[in-house]
This record gives sequence, structure tokens and C-alpha cells, in this order.
Amino acid sequence: MSTVAPAGTDHPAPTVFLSYASQDRQAALSLCDALPGYGLEVWYDESDLTGGDAWDQKIRRQIRECDFFMPVISAQTEARPEGYFRREWRLAVERTLDMADDHTFLLPVVIDDTRETGARVPDRFLTVQWTRVPGGKPTAALEALCRRLVAGEPGPPPPRKPGERAVRAPALAGHAYPPFPEREAGERGSFWLRGVAWVLQCAWISFMRVPRWIRWLIYVWLFVILLAKGCSPSDRHSDRVSSADEQRIKRIAADYQGSAKEGDVARLGAQIAREFADRSGSGAEAGAGLLAIPFSAPADNPAAQKVADSTFAQIYGRVSISHHGRVGLLDKAMPGSDTAAALELGKARHSHYVLYGGVDGQVTPPSLVVKIVAVADGSVAWTESYPVTAADPAAIAATVDAKLQGLEDSD
Repeated sequence: MSTVAPAGTDHPAPTVFLSYASQDRQAALSLCDALPGYGLEVWYDESDLTGGDAWDQKIRRQIRECDFFMPVISAQTEARPEGYFRREWRLAVERTLDMADDHTFLLPVVIDDTRETGARVPDRFLTVQWTRVPGGKPTAALEALCRRLVAGEPGPPPPRKPGERAVRAPALAGHAYPPFPEREAGERGSFWLRGVAWVLQCAWISFMRVPRWIRWLIYVWLFVILLAKGCSPSDRHSDRVSSADEQRIKRIAADYQGSAKEGDVARLGAQIAREFADRSGSGAEAGAGLLAIPFSAPADNPAAQKVADSTFAQIYGRVSISHHGRVGLLDKAMPGSDTAAALELGKARHSHYVLYGGVDGQVTPPSLVVKIVAVADGSVAWTESYPVTAADPAAIAATVDAKLQGLEDSD
């Protein structure tokens, strides 16, 4: 085979063997006409073969001696389970067994919309980047590739493992940015997916280009955030009140009539502890973060007493579950307006918050006032008033439990 040196050089032009199915001859001829203009000498089965030549032996020799091997892949090659081009492909792959993994030899080109995924090609073809040349007509990408090869620069990216996505290959070569995916006719969804993957890959490559010590600082920072999240105060409230629990609490509240009876208050704590022994403690734990004081109510107002007792019992049951029993329980009621006394009791028991309240009979209509006071600064962290005639003890209990969790999580 004759060798033509590119203008201005003393070196022979690199040779490329063009392998194609007979049905793709026109596209192959277009490539054959274009490649010499890029500095490559082309050899294919109709260029130098003459009558009497040992055709098969000459093809084997040319594949063995060429600088590059360019298989033309198309719907025609996909449709043909047999063909001499497949023998040429196998011979080229066998030659790569003696080559370094990063040596450029295989230059697959696709002349239609055939995809790499599931293509009927040797696995080795899938380890290099394919170039798309619709109809065999030269493209800017093909010219750029050929110019690099003629200049002795690296061609396609280093090989990747068979089956690995082609978009990842460029990033494995020294964290180089991959080319933006090309949009082909008829593509929409897959193009956008490849575009998103390209953005994420470029972001990762940018991160990997950051100095290692900065990356380690980021890793440590993320680890600390995750650790803090896992150990956050919200873990204290991992238990939630189920529908069955609510019914049990309501049943206990219905039997509780203890706003002015110390014995009833003690029985309430003991019963809550028995009913929810798997989650709550004794109900009067020393040094508990929360102190619950039974609600007061006017002695001459049975309806108000019932609302106060039922609401307190349901609140105490819920917070006992969410606080795993770490709730202090005072054995007698206290006027809901006596904030100073509530603070003193909270300090004496080393509590963080005090929950107390009572029915205010001085207003019309009478209202149940519920308060949460912060022991540290003596401030009222939360308070709400509910008309006795329209009070819903279960709803009030759920609201108070949620407010307590929010306050304690923010500490």
C-alpha cells in the first residue's frame, strides 16, 4: 500500500482500515473521499485489490498493519447476523489484545440512528467513544478526531469496562469534562435525561478538581451535620400517639376526677405508667425536663372541673408517651394564674418547662387557660385559652404536645 505524507511533514500518513457491510457502500465511499483530506490514508476492500490477489490474506495483513480500524455501524450491520465485515471486526479486536488499554486503534462510526445500547457489535467496540456521521457525510466531530490522530494527540477517551455508560468515559480521564450530548432526530426524553446526567457529571468533576483538603473539610462538615441530625432533640419524641393510645388515654381521663384530690393525681400517674409501661416511666421522675401540674377549676362549677380534669389527664398521657415517661407530676392542683409558684416548683425539681393551667371563672364564658413556662428565664413560652363550653380535651392535648416538642427541639 502506498503511503502519502501530509503536506509539510516527512512522516507517512497514518492508515485507516474502513470496514463496512456491502449495503453501506455509498456511505463508506463518502468516508473514503473525506478522510484523505484530514490527513489519513484509507484502505478498504475495493481500493487496492486486483484480480488474482489472495483477497482474504491481504485483508488480514492490512488489518494487522493499519494504524487505525474504522468499523461502519448501521442498521444494516445490526440486521445481518453474518457477513465478512464481522470477520474483519473480530480480527481487529484480536489485534487489540496485544495493545495497551489507552492506545487508540478502534474508531467506530455510526451512519444512522443505531444506538450503542444493545448493538450487535463486539464488546470491545463498546469500550471506546463512537462518532456519528449521518449517511457517511463528514462532520466537524469526525474532522476534529482525524486531525488529532494525525497530529499524534490522544483520540477517543481511554477504554472503559464493557457495559459501562459511554457518558462516563470522558470523566475518567484526568477528570476531563465530557462533551455535551448530541441531540438526534426523533429524540426528546432520552436527550433531556442525558443532558441532566451531563450536568451532574460536570458538577462532580468540578468538585473533584477542588483541592483534596477542601474536599475533606466538606466531607467532615457533612458528617457532622448528619451526626447532629441523628442525635437531635427530636429523637426524644420518636414515639407518637396512635389511635389505640388515644382511646386508652380517653378512658383513663374519663375516670380521673382529681383536680382537688391528691390521691386521684397519684393514681393517674400510676395508671399512665401501667398502661404505657413499654414507653413511659413512673410519671414522677426526679429531674424530669417537664413538670406537669394538675389544672385547677372552681369548686362550684362541676362542668369546668370535668373539662379541666379530662384535659389535664389527656395532656399528661400524651406527653408521657412522647417524653418516654420523663415527666414530673405534681400531686395537687395549683391556680393557673400563679406563674411565680409554678416557676418555683420547676426550679425545685430541676425542670426545663412547667405545664400548668386552670379554668378562669372570672370571665364570661369561663375559659380553660393552658400555659407552658420556661424555667430558665421565667418567660411564658406558650399559652392559649379555650372556652369551657366548646373545649375539646383530645384536640387540646394534641396541640400542647406538639408545642412542647417544638420548644424542646429548638433548645
